[in-house]
Amino acid sequence: MEKATPKSAVLCLLLLAAAPAVWALPSAGSGEKIDASLREAVHSVPVPSEAASIVVTSYRPHGNGPFPWIVLSHGTATTLDANRAKGRYRPLYPVREWVHRGYAVLVPMRRGYGPNGGEHLGDAYGSCAHPDFRRAGEGAALDLLATVQWAKAQRDLDPRHWLLVGQSAGGFASIYAASKRPDGLVAVLAFSPGRGGEPDKRRGEPCGSDHLAKLIASITPQIAVPVLWFYAENDEYNGPRVQKLWFEAFRAAGGRGELFVAPSFPEARGHGVFPARAGMPLWTAAVAGFFKSQGVALPF
Repeated sequence: MEKATPKSAVLCLLLLAAAPAVWALPSAGSGEKIDASLREAVHSVPVPSEAASIVVTSYRPHGNGPFPWIVLSHGTATTLDANRAKGRYRPLYPVREWVHRGYAVLVPMRRGYGPNGGEHLGDAYGSCAHPDFRRAGEGAALDLLATVQWAKAQRDLDPRHWLLVGQSAGGFASIYAASKRPDGLVAVLAFSPGRGGEPDKRRGEPCGSDHLAKLIASITPQIAVPVLWFYAENDEYNGPRVQKLWFEAFRAAGGRGELFVAPSFPEARGHGVFPARAGMPLWTAAVAGFFKSQGVALPF
């Protein structure tokens, strides 16, 4: 005959089951880093439709909230091996800026990247000759919206005031996810958004740019919030022609937002303004102006 479980043990188990999944903090010798000043934590977040989970790093201001928050999405390297080798995305210069301004920051690693493992990227678009950017957008949106669903269960995050923010392929992912009209989304901030960039082969001219323009036009009517499209004029992944092409496809399809082109930027071939320390005055000024012109009801 089995022994009855003590009430105290039952209560403990219930509390553990109800708590959000948080990975054990990395040890000092593991090579991982945790920034206590940013209340950094690492979580395993389920993506139910794919029977998978992804790594999400969170950063929070001090206090109890509820905080406005951003889902911050990473870019994509040009090779599968490089994407598999990624660690957690930790762009601490912009993260600190957002936290300083009172926002929590959630940084998901999409399926197949770095710590998530796997043989395939969840947002792969196939070959340059026959790119399927819709498949890439759908795959990325699953991971971003799974992060959103998890975030809305956190008591210190305001479910009615949050943003999708992304760098490069993460910018495209953010725009695509916005077409799903998630509740509480206020705006999208897309920094150097695009897919298909291979600057060593086609400087400034990503593959399938016309296909991507058509996709952007097709999803824009479902995007209910304003979108900031931010580029540097010397971006070697997404050059001036495609910057205008994609934004005009968005605008002509009824999109609400702005194209901001910063002066030539010396780091990361003009593609990395947002993550760089030197880029902070550029993107913060653009976001402040965008919030004001678009009537975004959030502090900045």
